Amino acid sequence: MRKLAFFLTAIAALLLTACSSEEDQPANGVATISFQVINYEQISLDEVTRAASATSLAHLEMGIYNATTRELIDSVKTTNSDSNYGTFSATLPFGEYIVVFLGFDGSRASQLKNLNRIGFADYYVPNFFYKTINLTVSQSTSGSQNISLARAVSAFTIKSEGYIPTNLSTITIVAKGGSYVFDAEKGLAAAVSRRTIVNNVSEYAGTESIGITLYTFLPSEEANMDFTVKASDGNGEEIVSKEFTNVRTIYTGSLFGDGTNTNGFNLSLENDQWDEVNQTY
Repeated sequence: MRKLAFFLTAIAALLLTACSSEEDQPANGVATISFQVINYEQISLDEVTRAASATSLAHLEMGIYNATTRELIDSVKTTNSDSNYGTFSATLPFGEYIVVFLGFDGSRASQLKNLNRIGFADYYVPNFFYKTINLTVSQSTSGSQNISLARAVSAFTIKSEGYIPTNLSTITIVAKGGSYVFDAEKGLAAAVSRRTIVNNVSEYAGTESIGITLYTFLPSEEANMDFTVKASDGNGEEIVSKEFTNVRTIYTGSLFGDGTNTNGFNLSLENDQWDEVNQTY
């Protein structure tokens, strides 16, 4: 699976009131921890590799959890329109913490309260990257580190080119085998679930090209998924329905045939590294 690498510098400034010698410093205290995104290199789904500024992602966020209770202690959410975009800071008592960094696109807000069930409203899953680290805050906390954010989703894309009916209204995708909830501690789906997404595509009726991408969290590093794609008219009547199996897949062809025959469909299949292998049936 491809990785999106973020390089962050972590600077710990200890706020202590005792003597300067380490032996005299108290066992209890606080430290201010700061993280700043410098830059990253992205390998995108369209096989383009480029160096980019951090503003290419809509959101960069940080959540800090108590390592024992898993309680959310603090969170910082930034968008690419904020002046402090990608800059995080928190003052924490000495102790053990789990820190989660997220990077994702889209307009919906993340739900960070539960470390093991991070998600978005309406079963939504964006193009999503993460990194989870264990952090010890103590009187000796110092230095810097590089952090790489890994892609945490798999993508299913269906494209139709050619004839598209003038009465097309919605395309419904039923996904089985993945999840819309993310466990940041495991780096995988929190649980396998069935998800139904209804896409309003009436603006594409009568045109010659349409494409829909669905992202999902996987329950393991390698997993198969089943997708049922159904196109309907404005009255909810089915126009065409097809089933697909596998993950990290782009299906390209004419979903609706030529208007008289809807059986033909060309496939373009991606492997784990998103390399495309053309297949037909």
